[in-house]
Amino acid sequence: MISIYKTVVKKPKVLDNDNIQLKLLDIISEQSPGEKIKNLYNHSEVRIALNKLYNNKCAYCEQKIPEGYSERIDHFRPKNKIRKVDNHKGYWWLGYEWTNLLPTCEKCNIKKSNKFPLKNGENTRISDNLENEEFLQNKTFNFSNFKIDRLEKEERLLLKPEIDKVEEHLFFIPTGEIKYLTEKGEKSIEVYDLNRNSLILERRRIIDEVINDIIDIFSNYEQHTDLLKKLFKNKVEYTEEKDYSFFRFFIKYFFNSFVVLDLENLQFSDISKILINEYEKRITY
Repeated sequence: MISIYKTVVKKPKVLDNDNIQLKLLDIISEQSPGEKIKNLYNHSEVRIALNKLYNNKCAYCEQKIPEGYSERIDHFRPKNKIRKVDNHKGYWWLGYEWTNLLPTCEKCNIKKSNKFPLKNGENTRISDNLENEEFLQNKTFNFSNFKIDRLEKEERLLLKPEIDKVEEHLFFIPTGEIKYLTEKGEKSIEVYDLNRNSLILERRRIIDEVINDIIDIFSNYEQHTDLLKKLFKNKVEYTEEKDYSFFRFFIKYFFNSFVVLDLENLQFSDISKILINEYEKRITY
């Protein structure tokens, strides 16, 4: 997960307020209105905009969406009944809200499902009495109150990459595991299942490939500098476009812990010393 600025991409026209106003009013009297939210939020225009914003990655785990698979559009605040919360229909009125939609891989989407825990339990949850909450006024939805700052009074426990500075809540260790610095970080790892085996293995694979490539370079070539720079650019350098870019950030800026120590443990201390003494600062910083 990395921080994202959603204003970089314009809200898709299919989610314009006039169009959404009619759709929400049409289901307002339903017993389970969230189930009546149609696939307009899944429109190709929405998908294209989200994929552009997130570089075809899952908003939560940063896995690239495999070719041939379509990403899931997640409602950050669930449109249906919230897990383990009675007498609340869910945040159905946010079913088409642009700031509530995120692209996710299938596994993160399934794991998160309709969970939305809050710091103080139900004490601060926004109710589904829309008139009292001023989301509905004179039988008209007031979209200005749908804005993020209006919703933040809930004191949510799930990290949202479009709002939170992710680096203040999460960090990685060389095993490929993600750890937390805050309660939000802890709950997000749990709910999004960010330490599932497949993710740990994929993150660790990046380190293993870097180590193997470094060994190959020093074993087969006399000149190392240009090859190492190319290696770091392709596999370590932090860019938002790459999968697991937040993890790559840690490889780059904690190179000794993530790579050099492994080389020493593999009995390549001669290589590790050269990296530390001659290459590390020039290549990784």
